[in-house]
Amino acid sequence: MRIMTVCAISAAITSSTWSDPSLRSVPPLSNAPLIICVAFGADIPRLTGADRLAGTMLAGIGVDTVWPQGGHSCEKRGDIVIALSYQTPASKLPGTFAYALPYEGRHIVVFWDRIERKVSSTVAPILLAHVLVHEIAHILQGTSRHSKSGIMRAAWSSHDYSEMQKHPLEFTEEDIGLIHRGIAARSLAAFKIGK
Repeated sequence: MRIMTVCAISAAITSSTWSDPSLRSVPPLSNAPLIICVAFGADIPRLTGADRLAGTMLAGIGVDTVWPQGGHSCEKRGDIVIALSYQTPASKLPGTFAYALPYEGRHIVVFWDRIERKVSSTVAPILLAHVLVHEIAHILQGTSRHSKSGIMRAAWSSHDYSEMQKHPLEFTEEDIGLIHRGIAARSLAAFKIGK
């Protein structure tokens, strides 16, 4: 399995594939940046735009992100590290696009090869953005729970795949509350470590 890691520092994103202005209606939760180290290979230049879509989706619930290329060391305790797998064994979590380690609080692996096989190359960035946001939400919530609807469903339906091409799948109010509480807990932990 080939996994490469490139880093990105989260801050603010303004561009979007979707024209819905409500996606940016929630003010940021914190001035402190959330560091996200993203893995991608030369065959996926700049995550094919998925980073911008994921940033817009997260900004819609008050989590600002920007995904610049490299230049950041992913050594800090609060960093989230996302690796992309390009040759995922069929026996590894069959039927899934990714997994997070929410109780560990840092690591996500995305099965890019499965995303490429599931949808066309024009839809792949949209699906990848949803997968990234779903797994980042698990890390921020600190739990492996799923919702009955929206982006945090355990498995998306064909209707969901169709809808995500028109507009992002939504978070439930419960998901948003858990994310906000998780970010507050991460900020408090970082503050205590910094003292």
